[in-house]
Amino acid sequence: MRQKDKVEKLLEDYPDVFADIINVLIYDGKQVISPKQLSETKVRSQYKAADSTLHEQERDILKVWKKGKDHKVIFGIENQTSTDKQMSFRVMGYDGASYRSQLNDDEDKKELCEVVTLILYFGNGHWDTSKELRDTFAKKGNVEKYANNYKLNVFEIAYLTEEQIKMFQSDFGIIADYFVKRRKGYKNIENHKPIKHVDEMLKFMRIFAEDERFLKLNLEKEKKGDITMCTILDAAEERGVNRGETLKLIMLVQKKIKKGDSITKIADDLVEDEIVISPIYKMVKEYPEDTEKDIYQRLN
Repeated sequence: MRQKDKVEKLLEDYPDVFADIINVLIYDGKQVISPKQLSETKVRSQYKAADSTLHEQERDILKVWKKGKDHKVIFGIENQTSTDKQMSFRVMGYDGASYRSQLNDDEDKKELCEVVTLILYFGNGHWDTSKELRDTFAKKGNVEKYANNYKLNVFEIAYLTEEQIKMFQSDFGIIADYFVKRRKGYKNIENHKPIKHVDEMLKFMRIFAEDERFLKLNLEKEKKGDITMCTILDAAEERGVNRGETLKLIMLVQKKIKKGDSITKIADDLVEDEIVISPIYKMVKEYPEDTEKDIYQRLN
């Protein structure tokens, strides 16, 4: 979870990406928020539990939007790859901490503002559990008229419309396009829009797309010119083919080593240069109980 938390902040924490997400999902694509109008604010807060123990909670991303004297909002983004029935409790705690922080920090109470949290859901299906506080209670006390409710702003990324996808101007539009097309079952997910934050995009997709094709790609070093989603997926497919060929070669080397063949004979039999066989041969000899996948991981 800590790795996921760090990864998601790398991309969405960029002001251009953060502003773009808010502009599309909250303001229907209108360029209301400029990246320059965003500022950082603390994402960590503390609370005392029923046992009097002090706990720390941390939001995914939190920024202050301030435009002139009259417009100020604190926006938070929480990312989810799975549904969470208790999400309303978490968000209520996050927002409450942001309101409390304003009271503590603003002595004159002139800068107090609203706090809005967006839940970005990257699942392949719909968010099929509670979206408000009152729906999380198994037992009802017949006090709905008096108990305050708390509703979530859940955005199902895989179900955004084509019109919404076109509104995005940052790298997040490419991400949203990928999730929509994957949910629809597209075999070829093409997007030729250049990616600005390449490394952060890859890290984000490795976690949230849960797609092995994004693993261990380093396109900034391997490719020249503009990098697009097509570039990424093409490189991933190429790597997949190479991985398959390497695994087959490792398996053949393992079998021949068990027969007692020398490295020279193995290279001759497999019609490969000895320099290619050598690292595999050494690794298999050192770890004779490993599978071909284990050896592959050690070599990479």
